[in-house]
Amino acid sequence: MKVKLASILLTCVMIITTGCGFVGSLVGGGGITRTSLWADVPAMEGMTQQNLDLPLPIRLAAQQIIRASGASEGVRVDNFEVIAFTSAKSPSDVQAFYTQERMQAAGWNAPSQLGCLSDASQQAAGGMFCMFGKQGATNESFLVIVASREENKPQMDVFFLRFDGALTATPSGS
Repeated sequence: MKVKLASILLTCVMIITTGCGFVGSLVGGGGITRTSLWADVPAMEGMTQQNLDLPLPIRLAAQQIIRASGASEGVRVDNFEVIAFTSAKSPSDVQAFYTQERMQAAGWNAPSQLGCLSDASQQAAGGMFCMFGKQGATNESFLVIVASREENKPQMDVFFLRFDGALTATPSGS
């Protein structure tokens, strides 16, 4: 499932970092799914919530891929939420804030978490993404954080995507 989720993240990062203007034109003025970060997700200072939403085709694709991937691991994904922010900080600041240690302290306890990855060769522009998981007795959650900044743009965009699901008796296809 980790490989499948990493593929989803890579797709999201490519779409967002290939041009936030392109993403912005697709996003439009749609409503936000969340009004604040979840209680178990630490908030980095300097972020301002924005009325952005993932484009419908990306949202639907991400939901279907996560549901299929979750089913193969015995997780029925029931909930998918997104919230967006902007910040004058950089994607590397996001990566420095959302460390394995901070997220584990907040309850993101899945073994072998991916954590945050970025393209270190781009300082002013570029992007990064993080992936964390949380396992409970009867459910599992996945958190994806995508931060990107276009070159010469003063603000970066930060998207938080959360997938929650119930553990099922047996994985599909097993």
